[in-house]
Amino acid sequence: MAKRRRNGEGCFSKNGNGFDYRISYKDENGKRKYKYFWAKTKDECIVKAKKWNNEQNGIYTDEDVNENMLTSQWANNWFDNYVIGHVKITTINDDRSILDKHIIPGIGHRPLNSLTAHRLTLFYKECSNKSNGRGGTLDPKTVKNIRAVVNRMLECACDIGILKDNPNLRAKYPKCTKKETQILNTEDYDKLIKYCIKQGTQWDMLIVFFLCVGTRLGEALGLQWSKVDFEKHEIRINQQLQSVPNKDKNAKYKYKKEIIDSTKTKTSNRTISMSETVEKILRRVRKLQAENKMRLGQKYHRDLDLVFQRVDGYFTCDTTFREFVNKRLEEAGIEHHKIHSFRHTCATSLFNEKIDIKKVSKWLGHSCIGITLDTYTHVLPHHLEEVANAQDRRFKKIFSSNEKDIPDEMTALKEDDWGA
Repeated sequence: MAKRRRNGEGCFSKNGNGFDYRISYKDENGKRKYKYFWAKTKDECIVKAKKWNNEQNGIYTDEDVNENMLTSQWANNWFDNYVIGHVKITTINDDRSILDKHIIPGIGHRPLNSLTAHRLTLFYKECSNKSNGRGGTLDPKTVKNIRAVVNRMLECACDIGILKDNPNLRAKYPKCTKKETQILNTEDYDKLIKYCIKQGTQWDMLIVFFLCVGTRLGEALGLQWSKVDFEKHEIRINQQLQSVPNKDKNAKYKYKKEIIDSTKTKTSNRTISMSETVEKILRRVRKLQAENKMRLGQKYHRDLDLVFQRVDGYFTCDTTFREFVNKRLEEAGIEHHKIHSFRHTCATSLFNEKIDIKKVSKWLGHSCIGITLDTYTHVLPHHLEEVANAQDRRFKKIFSSNEKDIPDEMTALKEDDWGA
């Protein structure tokens, strides 16, 4: 007895040169209609029918990309062919995360050619109201990053001729207002350092290291002993720990930890001098690691050569370490701070010691001094005092040839006399 066909499976009829294949479908109004395909074999008929059906749903092969395909398919196609191998590994990770968390769930179901400036504006509005999982909504900077990925994705579609123009250029998104840099005050700074040194664990030493050196999180977690020179009293920072996509599709986790041979920018690759305090911190860490190596033996991950690690020598999970920091802050009686605020605190302490801005910028690994100025303008009062003092010196120099001081009558001048 012939196998019974399921609904929508279609039926074949033989003709002189091959087979006719008929399938049923419903149009936009829900009315049932029929579509016919012809080929020499049944398998070829089925392939043609599947291709037609996919096109109706906006699904195309990688070789047949066009404006009718779904945004989700183009997003994945763009990522596989125009992101991987063309940008830094850190950018690849960020792009993949934004695609999976925001873009594909938000507009992935829409055909690419249906994305208008208005539709994208509504999408960014929806993103700004989206929960961040911590009781609030997405940060405007995150929405700005989402828009940047959408823009690159659509700009690429324009470059290769899929779209005629980029609707994202006309879309509006929530204004990103810069937040004030968060730092620990002097009292909390001293309190946290004393408390962590008293506890004395590896991760406590890492907190003190952040406050003293001001590295980024990935730079510290990716630091290896081979980059620490006790004889020259130097630390070489030219790599970082990152979560990268796991190429093994059968792996338990989608991402894996890996040290990559680059930092955030080229100028972030830097060699900094090791102070006596930092040297004591690192020697304390090395002593603790020696004890762990003896205790764990072959179970210890000696090959990674990490400075700041788990007890067994493996990579430190940034999420686990953040929980540890929050615990220490609470125990020390200090309000919540992000780990990156330790970097800002370190920079602020250098400015308070009146260290030159260029030197601080180089120490932090900023790509240009403008970023340093833009980030820490509000904590540079002594530089503003220097400006005022410079003005005084200029005026005194002008009148020094004829007068010992600025003429007293200048104090009586009205604003109109100054050309106000």
